[in-house]
Amino acid sequence: MKINGWLFVDKPEGMSSRKVVDLISNSLSIKKVGHAGTLDPLASGLLPIAIGEATKTIGVIQQFKKCYKFVIKWGEKTSTDDKIGTTISSTNVRPSLQDIEKNLKKFVGKIEQIPPKFSAIKVNGKRAYRLARKKTNFSLNSRTVFIETLKIKKQIDNDHCSFECICSKGTYIRALARDLGEAMNCFGHIYELRRTHVGKFSHKCSILLDLSKKLIHSSEILKNILPIEIVLKSLPFINLTKKQEFAIKNGQNICLDELNIDEQKKNYFLSKSIDDYMICKNENRVICFFKIENNSIKPTRVFNL
Repeated sequence: MKINGWLFVDKPEGMSSRKVVDLISNSLSIKKVGHAGTLDPLASGLLPIAIGEATKTIGVIQQFKKCYKFVIKWGEKTSTDDKIGTTISSTNVRPSLQDIEKNLKKFVGKIEQIPPKFSAIKVNGKRAYRLARKKTNFSLNSRTVFIETLKIKKQIDNDHCSFECICSKGTYIRALARDLGEAMNCFGHIYELRRTHVGKFSHKCSILLDLSKKLIHSSEILKNILPIEIVLKSLPFINLTKKQEFAIKNGQNICLDELNIDEQKKNYFLSKSIDDYMICKNENRVICFFKIENNSIKPTRVFNL
């Protein structure tokens, strides 16, 4: 039986994203399983799991905005920028609510952010966290990320404050906590972290699995798998005939002039960037991602559904 689709798991604190993937893969006896957007072991919340042909759509869901709720502990800088790491600097300085509100503005919009050294970023082909564990001396380049909103939810006490953030892909909440603390000369690290949304998907559509088991009964997983198309609904598309679908699946390009589309839609597709996701469909069934090349549709990734 072919199994293709998306499973939204509510990952518990203390488990790596990779371990969740391996558990789902072993339980379904399927090798093609992956996740969209790593959650640190410390973090809990929404972890999208792609199964089968859905792994080809991971790049789409990774572009979605994400929402996090988190707690920062002030006064300590740690090796991992969260409570798991060892304390490397500390201070008795604590920010007031007014200090926090004033400095939050610096971290909204496009910002430059240096990822934590304990991250999955690759440095000369090796994961940064592996180098950090070996105490190898290395540096990471800053990257541009977008913070749409960053709000204080509650000042819990002098040492802790909770926040909510909506941000772009590639944003590290641990780095945000670190940089906010440094901006106020008080240090800071992540004490709690939970992802609540990925695009329109929330924890309400996720399932709680008993991830302490070595295997999960396949029926428990299968009844919660959503179709591949669920993450493709907002993408621009072109409808193909059966004959055109056959041609695409055999590696052929299709001239735009052969398609039943008006000039306005044709120009729309011609204006799209090579990095934009566009799909071909037949009767609501996804056929492929494509790009426009020499006035023709060229499939970039074909689905075997």
